[in-house]
Amino acid sequence: MRSLRSPGSVMSASTFLIVGVVCAGILTACTSSPSDARHSLPDTAPDWAKSAAPSGDSTSPDGVTSAVVLFTENADTASISAARTWLVTAGLDLGDQHDSVRSQSISGSYDDFARAFSTTFATTDIHGRTAVVPTTDLSVPADLTAIETVAGLVSTDAMQPTLVDASATSASAASATATTAGTAPAAAAPAATAPITSDDCAAYWGQTLSSEWPESVTVEHRSNALCGYGPQQLRAIHQLPDDATGAGATIAIVGVFDDATVEANTNAYFSKAGAQPLRDGQYTHHAPANPNNSRCGGPSSWTVEQHLDVQAVHAMAPDANIVYWGSDTCEAQSLYLRLLDAVESGTPENGAPDVISLSFGAPEELDTAADRTLLTRVLVEGASRGISIFASTGNDGDYSQAGDHQDGTDVASPASSPYVTAVGGMSIGLNADNSVAVEAGWETQTRFARNGAIVPPGFIYGAGGGESAYYDRPSWQRDKIAQPGTKRLLPDVASLSDPNTGFIVNAPSNGGVSAEPHGGTSLATPMVASMVAIAKVRNGVHVGLATPSFYALSGSTAITDVQPASAATWFRRSPSTGALWLETLYMWDTKPQSLQSGPGWDRVTGLGIPRGTTFLDQFGAQK
Repeated sequence: MRSLRSPGSVMSASTFLIVGVVCAGILTACTSSPSDARHSLPDTAPDWAKSAAPSGDSTSPDGVTSAVVLFTENADTASISAARTWLVTAGLDLGDQHDSVRSQSISGSYDDFARAFSTTFATTDIHGRTAVVPTTDLSVPADLTAIETVAGLVSTDAMQPTLVDASATSASAASATATTAGTAPAAAAPAATAPITSDDCAAYWGQTLSSEWPESVTVEHRSNALCGYGPQQLRAIHQLPDDATGAGATIAIVGVFDDATVEANTNAYFSKAGAQPLRDGQYTHHAPANPNNSRCGGPSSWTVEQHLDVQAVHAMAPDANIVYWGSDTCEAQSLYLRLLDAVESGTPENGAPDVISLSFGAPEELDTAADRTLLTRVLVEGASRGISIFASTGNDGDYSQAGDHQDGTDVASPASSPYVTAVGGMSIGLNADNSVAVEAGWETQTRFARNGAIVPPGFIYGAGGGESAYYDRPSWQRDKIAQPGTKRLLPDVASLSDPNTGFIVNAPSNGGVSAEPHGGTSLATPMVASMVAIAKVRNGVHVGLATPSFYALSGSTAITDVQPASAATWFRRSPSTGALWLETLYMWDTKPQSLQSGPGWDRVTGLGIPRGTTFLDQFGAQK
């Protein structure tokens, strides 16, 4: 449930965006407008916050916040100068400007923003997150008619890494799902998770199979959960030829915070696995300038994500350069501006990334219309520079069993934007020779391995997908997908995501460094991004937004269509975890929510998985 609390001490690194400030007339018109002549900025307060009036007095939350002003396309130098003067007069400080998206950073207290924009702020809960939000749409002096909107007003730890480990959910997550289903949380999973032991896991599909498989559960393809794929197996999943190594490509990754141990941990892992370590200078990382370690779970919540992204990219494209960009916080606007840094980091001839991978997301409804405006401007700037950007669709399926959102469905942002390629998920079992034994969409139902009964609520994790509530359906989807509705559909394509057929990641864990299997659409996204980077440098094609090129290949052998398979994995936790059940079955693609793969485009895998020399040779060749 969403609960409103009296505004008090709140998160200090909120970011705001003001879009399109232009002053009419001479400079004094910006600073002397009558206080009762205001121009409202529609949809600057989210719908779910407008009914949340502050209790008690209307004192603004404590804390200094930052903001970014975006100017309209027709704003001339004098208008921009006048706008900056008004911002200063209103008590706000000017910071950096970003000319490529016509922006100006500002900062100030919540009181400053409340007075300048004639609004109030409240502290509330949304999707289990604490958020500081405006309760009314903002307004500006009436003669500032070119001010279009204000974004970034929802201050919350919105974005989360979209990775999953190879063991069961944590106690808190299991309790949440049990409560969502209306059952007691007594059967919660252990507080700590642990990977399966080498005695129980399978090195390849079907190598080991528990004798305790319940007779009541019959599937065609069975295996113990896999021990985890190595670098060579990720390439095998996409059927990459030996000469497709990504030489000459630059692959950028945007995340939160920065762990300086990634390179050393990656080299230790790849050397031990008999794969190529990073050469000197191949990996570059840009730490955030002002990280707020008290937000977003702190750096420890993002370090495995960073390791997974870098190691998945290096596995797929061992000769490509990798550049990581760490954001100060996981707020959407902080990440979007860090994405802009990656976009602007070079020219097509000198250092610009060929692709950018984004392995984070949040429910789309947490964005405001202005947030989407900011994101669109950054993404379009990237596409105009020939950069292909990919985003994960999340691991919560249709969100129907997530927190207080159980009465509806949602999709993930930024993947819902039509200006990114949205990457969904798959479960993939490889044979001993690295050929595909079985594959399906990644939507997982859990069952008790002792008797085959469903573990409430059934759904444990799976790739996000569905229809955006905000973005219109792009032409390449209208032309290729026979689906009802008029809004953007996701995902577009997919790759490996199931943690029980996951990728081994060497990363900090429990005070040390350990190699454990992970999955999630966090894994699928850098894998698909790497495929496109390899294709672009191999063919010399200049492609910005990659999605139309994928849809041009739909139905061809370049993209493998994915459909449900009768398959499941058996998993046993260590008794030391204290789990109330140790053995669990993970049923594949059984539609535990509303999502399931199917013939042609579907809401789990999109068009399917890009594969082989056919994809590499044909990507970008068709228009």
